Amino acid sequence: MFNPPLYERLFSRSQFVLALTSPRRKQILLTNLGIPEEKILVIGSNFEENLQKTDVSASEYVSLTAKHKAQAVIDQLKTGRYVVMSSDTVVLCGDEILEKPSTPKVQLEWLKKYRQVGQLSVLTSVHFFLVSQGTVTNSVNDTEVTHLKFNESLDDAFLQSYVSLGEALEAAGGFKYQEKGSLLFKGMEGDYFNVVGLPVAKTLKLMDDLVPV
Repeated sequence: MFNPPLYERLFSRSQFVLALTSPRRKQILLTNLGIPEEKILVIGSNFEENLQKTDVSASEYVSLTAKHKAQAVIDQLKTGRYVVMSSDTVVLCGDEILEKPSTPKVQLEWLKKYRQVGQLSVLTSVHFFLVSQGTVTNSVNDTEVTHLKFNESLDDAFLQSYVSLGEALEAAGGFKYQEKGSLLFKGMEGDYFNVVGLPVAKTLKLMDDLVPV
């Protein structure tokens, strides 16, 4: 079993709580970060994710959303010791902050916008909190940014074919890069894992910062 000293510091006396329900993020924690499944308790946040997008940057917006997700779960943890993690992902295209498309029509509009602009950025904010007896004793957070170049040669029929798959209505930006959504792009600058749900290197560093030696 993969059990580095960092994980001993994190989990020997604390329950690891995910304040999210994304199966992809949980899978990255299990497969890529090697956190044992028995250490993970999923408590989905009831935060509505309806913050105003005006007068805030994309980085501020995604960080605030992740923070509120965690706080909604922390409020339920009155006894015991916990490491609480939350995250949120948005896409920035031009000056527009995009989350999950509400309909296939909106999804297609977004893909056409990506084609017109030519590039977009994926931002994922990750937050960690140490909680003891209902009180936050330490917290760390950071936001990872990955830039994608859209394939401008794709025609409307191709974009419609992708939308018709129905694979990404629940995904930030309306595409799943780890699946057929990769066909929409011709280049990437930054962390692949950030695009598919959780920046691995950033997450590991934050865990280390949360409980320094």
